[in-house]
Amino acid sequence: MAAGQPDMMYAAIRSDGLWKSEDAGRNWSLAMDRPWLDDAERDLRSLASVDLATGMGGIWIYAGTDTGITRVPDCFCRWQDVQPGNAMDALVAGDAPPPEAPLPSGEPVRALVSVHTAPETLYAALPSGVWNSKDAGVVWSRLTSGDASAVAVNPIDPEHIVAALDGGLKQSRDRGITWSALAAS
Repeated sequence: MAAGQPDMMYAAIRSDGLWKSEDAGRNWSLAMDRPWLDDAERDLRSLASVDLATGMGGIWIYAGTDTGITRVPDCFCRWQDVQPGNAMDALVAGDAPPPEAPLPSGEPVRALVSVHTAPETLYAALPSGVWNSKDAGVVWSRLTSGDASAVAVNPIDPEHIVAALDGGLKQSRDRGITWSALAAS
């Protein structure tokens, strides 16, 4: 679901690309083909609508692939590497500057979520753990290791994170500093 626009929805269709609906899912249209990364077209594994200005009048759609992360402004003009600044700056600059602390290369980004109250804060689930970025995906740090397959942030309490990790559920009540097993009832 698009940040701030509940009727706008996005879906990643395997071997097809990014689809969008502007009427809460009643009708769908192809928004954009799959991104071309590492010399191959990549399927989108996870999506997050990030309510940060692109410099082109819209917001960002971030996508996790089998080899990392990419993003596109919601005008769907071009997939690009995550870098500081806005989309127009990136298009004018040409090549992206090398990231300072990227996600591990070659790992699938299985889940991706932005924090509703702080859209520059992102969480990602990878085989190497749960990762966090506080600057819209430019610099990443690992919060916990293990095989992570999903991550979610409580929309009312951004301190509360839940992750599917090593076959179980774990939670953090302090933005990922400490983790505990989620008790099953």
